[in-house]
Amino acid sequence: MAEEMLLVICDGCGRPIDDGEGFLYVELAKVRDLWSAKADEDTTVLSLESLMSRPTRPTWHARHTACAPDDGGDAYDVPVAQVRTWPRLATTTARLMSKNWFASTDWNAVLEGAASACGRRVSRTAMREAS
Repeated sequence: MAEEMLLVICDGCGRPIDDGEGFLYVELAKVRDLWSAKADEDTTVLSLESLMSRPTRPTWHARHTACAPDDGGDAYDVPVAQVRTWPRLATTTARLMSKNWFASTDWNAVLEGAASACGRRVSRTAMREAS
């Protein structure tokens, strides 16, 4: 049985990304912003305004190298080839779990999208029929 290939879709142009042509990335500055916005331990009540102004959970993005913003930002990237199959996606997830910032990101949404075949970043190429 052939191994199921996962499809990675570029957030920039909406086209599939082939191995060697792009990556998934998360902006580490957004992780640091989230960490620095943690509530003061002496604060017992948070205002709605303070809650609304908190940074959102850092999002993983998928981009072709040609579609990636060249903003000189501090990002962690994962080449598309490292998430192309279920075994590679699992191995990459295990490696990322050792990063102290990883749990602050939305990688779970990447995994859920791939598993349900409706992910906007990583998706199954087709649902398998039940045997």
